[in-house]
Amino acid sequence: MGAVALMAEREIRRRWRGVVVLTLLVAVVGAVVLAAGAGARRTATALERFRDASLSADIELAGNQPAPAQLDQLRHLDGVAAVGMLSARGVQIPSAPDVQSIGTVVDDQFGVVIDRDRIVAGRAPDPSVADEVAIGESLATGLHLGVGDHLDIASFTPDQITAFNAGDRDDVSFDGPTVTLHIVGVSRRPLDLGFNGAAGSLLVLTPAFEREYADRIGQFGVRIRIRVQDDADIAAVETASRSILGGDVLAVQRLSDETDGASDATDILTLALWLFALVAASAGAVAIGFVLTREIALASRDQPTLRALGLTRRERVATTAPLAFVAGVGGAALAVVGAITASPLFPFGVARRADPDVGLHADWLVIALGTVGSLLVIMLVTLVSAWRASSLSSPGRWSAPTRARTSRLVDGVAGASLPPTVANGVRMALEPGKGRTAMPVRSASVAAVFGLASVTAVLVYTSSLGHLVATPRLYGWTWDFKTLDVNVNTPCGTDDHGLAELPHITAVAEVCYQVVAVDGRPVPGLAFTTWTGESIGPEVIAGRAPRNADEVALGSTTLQKSGKTIGDFVNVSGLAADRDYEIVGRVVFPTLGQVQPLADGVAMTGAGSAPIFAPDGIFSRYFVGDIAADADRGAVEQRIRSIAQLTDPSGPSVPAEIDRLRQINWFPASLAALIGALAFYAVGYALITSVRRRRRELAILKTLGFSRRQVRATVAWQATTLAMVGVICGIPAGLLIGVQIWQHAAHSLGVESALRVPTLLVLAQIPVALILVNLVAFLPARHAARTRPAEALRSE
Repeated sequence: MGAVALMAEREIRRRWRGVVVLTLLVAVVGAVVLAAGAGARRTATALERFRDASLSADIELAGNQPAPAQLDQLRHLDGVAAVGMLSARGVQIPSAPDVQSIGTVVDDQFGVVIDRDRIVAGRAPDPSVADEVAIGESLATGLHLGVGDHLDIASFTPDQITAFNAGDRDDVSFDGPTVTLHIVGVSRRPLDLGFNGAAGSLLVLTPAFEREYADRIGQFGVRIRIRVQDDADIAAVETASRSILGGDVLAVQRLSDETDGASDATDILTLALWLFALVAASAGAVAIGFVLTREIALASRDQPTLRALGLTRRERVATTAPLAFVAGVGGAALAVVGAITASPLFPFGVARRADPDVGLHADWLVIALGTVGSLLVIMLVTLVSAWRASSLSSPGRWSAPTRARTSRLVDGVAGASLPPTVANGVRMALEPGKGRTAMPVRSASVAAVFGLASVTAVLVYTSSLGHLVATPRLYGWTWDFKTLDVNVNTPCGTDDHGLAELPHITAVAEVCYQVVAVDGRPVPGLAFTTWTGESIGPEVIAGRAPRNADEVALGSTTLQKSGKTIGDFVNVSGLAADRDYEIVGRVVFPTLGQVQPLADGVAMTGAGSAPIFAPDGIFSRYFVGDIAADADRGAVEQRIRSIAQLTDPSGPSVPAEIDRLRQINWFPASLAALIGALAFYAVGYALITSVRRRRRELAILKTLGFSRRQVRATVAWQATTLAMVGVICGIPAGLLIGVQIWQHAAHSLGVESALRVPTLLVLAQIPVALILVNLVAFLPARHAARTRPAEALRSE
């Protein structure tokens, strides 16, 4: 073993540059893979950890003021962990009329044992100060406000709200106090990350505000928030709560459903990071294998000498193992340091906003598994390569390597009367050869295919996503404008306040919103009633929109969770009653301002909603319409603004689910860039190594009369052939992969796939690939052209 150790030490000293390169490559690849894997695990748990840290509520009951005994019963229900209550004072933000989730703290539970908010800027408001507030992050972003700014709120008097509840809704003026709130902090709750965040989140006012204005600002009721225990049945707690409160319950919302959007987004991010880690590990293993194989092949030149000195095959293999071991252990150690250093970068997107503990972390499970896996791969590649190299120790094999069987394609090119530079270049690109001239041409070809396929797939995906974002109809916006009826709980189907009579408005429809239950599961219910012009409804993906009172259309998520299909019947229950409806279509729901998932809800006609929508329940009433194509849109919108009962008209807003997908649009591009870079490296390595290993063949070509220009052309044709293999196989494969990925993403969103293939960009890859590989081939081609045949043949 002394000879083995001596030879191993000699190889490490002699090839120290290669060891350094291999170590750094292992470190970079390992750090990327470990950081991505650890980031995926943190992403998967971010939302749940946020909910646990904030003691987030699971159920919200909106209704009348309960008796103390009823609240006590709620707190002692089986499965209930905590109960908090907010007063729904009659206040509104004039600059954000769509925000209706406003409450004041009335007990010592909210914010303490339930629904703790996380202050992300400034400080928490003083409970004893009436005009201090920590504004929700989403609302702060929407209104461009921050710490130190002011927020004005208007209010209704108690007499006004009494009149509203009695059915008198003609007076919509704010006769109550106007309060200027001082923003001392910006807060974040789990609901800010879900669909509720897009609607402005929850604005919580201090207990001092409740004491100060209880007699001067009217009250619409209360919001009771319930946090259940981890193992509790939410449906059972919900049913028992309804039973305790009885007719005082006007609306029920399962708050865990509101975070479904954030949960779906974190699931996508988690899957994306695992895929990134897997692809980076695979591509990195190939790149490491290239370098390691090359180093072992260079060391294998001494195999005949070592054999002649009496070293067995195992001993000759053992002389190369320390080289890989040193590089593997050193690279793994650096990779661990790099992964821990990069840990503050993860998670990202909505998961980063959810993570309550962003900072430096070490995921020892991922580190341990990744380190052991990388060392095993390196040692396996080393042993296989060294064992194969040791089999070439026969002098006969080294002096006269056998020629590999030519492929049919190479034979076809050779017999096609093409220039010899073309035939030789194609042969060098496609035939691996044997012995010391063996080349990883198959790996290089696969890398070229892999790189172009990934870039093509990303082009298809990003183009389709861009088309979705730029086409409001695809995400449910089938009209030109929307406006909100600011009258409090104006009954559906009553008055459009003269909107339909305005000139240049070609169609108007009313959309009433109220939470209902589809087969017992709470979802948003939207009732469409056409006032004038052509019928307006949600975007239909399959089937048709409901036309009759006994028909409904469901979102993709609702349809899936109900286990029904188009043509089946489903039970829809509201606070007033429940009925069975026929499912006639699958639709997409637009973002109107309320908490409205893109693919979760039920659409029905106004007549169909009348039996189940509670007229005294909590609902919103929107008007949507179309403007004549030749009309002055600004003038029409100004006329709508002049109607006191309606808010300013607005255009389409991208749903939260699509916006989150757009926010991580950089990820697939980064993944494609990584794969493309590694593929470029693999192809470049193959070209450079090919010129070195086939130096003898190129020298023979020069001896036979090849000029320097023809030698350069031969290498250029080799590079071109590799690129064309990637183009011919990679682009079609990328198109198929991109189509499948986008269709899966569209299906998960619940929208029409609406595929878009950027033909020009896809075709542009062909000249770009050819130019890049030939640029890489330029230096080795020039080096080959300068080869002196006599020196090359003598050294070989």
